[in-house]
Amino acid sequence: MAAPLLPLLFGALLAAPSSTARPSSAKASAAPSGVEVRVGVLLPGRNLRYPWAWPRVAPALRLALEALQPQLRHAGLAVRTAFASASTEDQDGACDSMVALAGAMDLKCSFDPDLLLGLGCDYIQVTVASFAHHWQLPLLSAGAYPWGVEGGTMVYAGPEGPDFSAFQTQLLRHFNWTSRAALVLSLRTGYREFSLWRTFMDQLSNPNFTAPVHHYDEERGDEAVRFIQANGRVVCIYGSLEVLQEIMRLAQAQNMTSGDYVFFYLDILGESLRAEGHREAAKPWQSKESQDAGGLREAFQTVLVVTAHEPQTPEYRHFQSQVILRAQRDFGVALNDSMGTLVAGCFHDVLLLYLRALNETLREGGTKRNTSRILEKMRGLKIQGVTGTVSINSDNNREMDFDLWAMKDVESGEYQVVAHYMGSEKRINWTGPIHWKKGSPPLDNPPYAFDMDDPSYAQGERIQE
Repeated sequence: MAAPLLPLLFGALLAAPSSTARPSSAKASAAPSGVEVRVGVLLPGRNLRYPWAWPRVAPALRLALEALQPQLRHAGLAVRTAFASASTEDQDGACDSMVALAGAMDLKCSFDPDLLLGLGCDYIQVTVASFAHHWQLPLLSAGAYPWGVEGGTMVYAGPEGPDFSAFQTQLLRHFNWTSRAALVLSLRTGYREFSLWRTFMDQLSNPNFTAPVHHYDEERGDEAVRFIQANGRVVCIYGSLEVLQEIMRLAQAQNMTSGDYVFFYLDILGESLRAEGHREAAKPWQSKESQDAGGLREAFQTVLVVTAHEPQTPEYRHFQSQVILRAQRDFGVALNDSMGTLVAGCFHDVLLLYLRALNETLREGGTKRNTSRILEKMRGLKIQGVTGTVSINSDNNREMDFDLWAMKDVESGEYQVVAHYMGSEKRINWTGPIHWKKGSPPLDNPPYAFDMDDPSYAQGERIQE
C-alpha cells in the first residue's frame, strides 16, 4: 500500500551564493525573480533508531534554509522552496523498500518534486535511485552508503562512504599490515555496521590480502575467539558495544590482550565513546550497568576505535543545540548531543551545496531541471558547512573526515584522538601516540602462526586453543 503523503511542511524564500559570482553574459545576468524548488523528502517518519529519521533531519533542513536567507536577499535571487514528505518505514518502523518506492511514486505524481532528499538504508536507496535517475531528479542522501548505485543522479554526503574504508586501508599500510586481517561481523548487526563492513570489503581489492569473515553468534562467542586465533592478529569488529566487550572478555581469558593482537572497533557515530548510564565519556570498556565491566580496562589497551570526525567548532555546537531544541519543540522528541546529529548536519550541508549549485545554474541561464549541469556544479563547488568542508568527488560522494581513538593511559582508561583522516586530502594527520603494550604494533602475519604448509610450522609457537 502506498505510503500517504504528509502535509506540506513549509515554504520559504531561500538564498543562493553571494553576489560576487559574475554572470558570463548579459543574458545570464538577468536572474530569475521567483523560482519555486519542490523538495520531496523520503525519510522514516517516527523511528528514532535511524539517525536520518525525519524528527532529526527536519530541523537541520530548516536551519539550512534560514542560513541562506541573507545571502539570497543580497544576491537578488528569490527561490521559494516547499517540502513534502513520505515515510520509508513499515508498520514496525523498519526500512522497507516497497514503502519507500511507493512513497517516491506518490511524491512524483502528487507533488512533482525538483529533487528528492532522504532515504537511509542502503537497499532502499538502490531501489529509489534508479527511478530518480529515470526521472532525471537529483537524489541527495546522507544515510547508509548506497551499495549498488553507480552513476546516475544520486549524491551521497554521509559518513559511511568510501573514505571510511580508505582510512582503514591507509591505517593497514601505515603499520605494514599488508597480508591479512580477521573480520568479525555480528549476526545481529544493524544497518550501520553492515554498511561499513561492505565498504571495507570493497576497498580490499588486493588479491594477496586475506580477510576471512566470521559471523558472530552471541550464544557461541568462544567460536569467534577461536576464529581470530586461527586467522589474524589484526582484527576488525562490526557490531554493538556489548559484542565488542564480550569478545574482549573472552580474548582476555585466552591471553590475547598482551600485545600480540590489535582490535579495531568500527563505530561510525562514536556511540561507544558517549556517556550513558554508568559509563563515562571516552571509556568504551565500561558498561551502562557498571564502570568496572568485568575488569576490561587493561584489555582495551589493545582496542582502537574508528569514528567519523565530529567538528568541535562553535558553528557545529550551535547547530547541534538548535537541532535538539527544535526537535523537542516541533516534534516532542528529546534528542541528546550524540554524534547522531552529524547525519542531520550532513543533510543540512548537502542541501546548502545543492542550492548554491542551483543558483549558479540559474544565473547562467539554466533551469532547475538542468540536473546534469547542477550535479556538475556540485562537484565543482567547495563550501564550508556546519560539518566542515563540503566537497563532492567525481563519483558524487562527499569527501569525509574520520578519527582514530586509542587509550591514552591505563590509569584513567580514557580514550583520545590519535589520528585524523582528511578525506579531501586523502591523508592521515597523527595527533598523538598509540601506547602499544609491547612497544610496537603487532605483526599481522607472524612466523608459523597461519601457514601450516610451512615445513618449519611444527617448530613454531602454536596458537593457543
